[in-house]
Amino acid sequence: MRKTRLWATAAVAASLTGSAAFAADQTAAASPANTDFGKLSQDGFNALRDIRLTRLAIFNGDTSQAKQDIGQAASSLQKAQTDDSIYTKAEADLKTPSGMAPQTKSGEPASSTPIKWLPVDGAFTLGEDYLATPDKTKAVSSADAQIKQGAHKQAMDTLKLAHVNVVFDVEVAPLEKTLAGVDKAKQLIDNGQYFEANQQLKSVEAGMRYDVEDILATPQPAKPAQSG
Repeated sequence: MRKTRLWATAAVAASLTGSAAFAADQTAAASPANTDFGKLSQDGFNALRDIRLTRLAIFNGDTSQAKQDIGQAASSLQKAQTDDSIYTKAEADLKTPSGMAPQTKSGEPASSTPIKWLPVDGAFTLGEDYLATPDKTKAVSSADAQIKQGAHKQAMDTLKLAHVNVVFDVEVAPLEKTLAGVDKAKQLIDNGQYFEANQQLKSVEAGMRYDVEDILATPQPAKPAQSG
């Protein structure tokens, strides 16, 4: 079955012009590790955007802009440390989106130690069991418009009433490693070591991971009562 993209924050756009991140309301029951799954960090989104803009500025030889962008990335990450979207999970327990290659290097096992992850970007997609009907197509169109308007809870309710399953593909940053990596890159830029700073930020980006969660469970039909 195909998986259809419903709406994305598009932080990874090639133009590097970020769109506003959104926070999706959790409507399905969640495990303790994923209580806030479906939410995104605005500060984390901003930091990711500025990390990429810093690398672009270095590539273009604009050192003044690179200093400004890395400073903004570091500041955003500092604020993101208290974000309620952060959740704890082992890297080995992250669920890779369908069709994506393994997220660790070949032969390198994923860590089984739980760490803090900061959700920085993501996309709602329709579940692989989705089969279009006139009612479901109408519901998906309505929900898409609601999400674009920021009405995320209403969108989830719209899909739930139409019995449409939704999953959330989220890009997450390992919080402590990302903080340390950006701080190191900032120090390198302050010292005029731009090549090294770019390599450091490339490593930070390589540390990003993806996770998938079903955030809207389709209600199951009630079982018919058995006759005595």
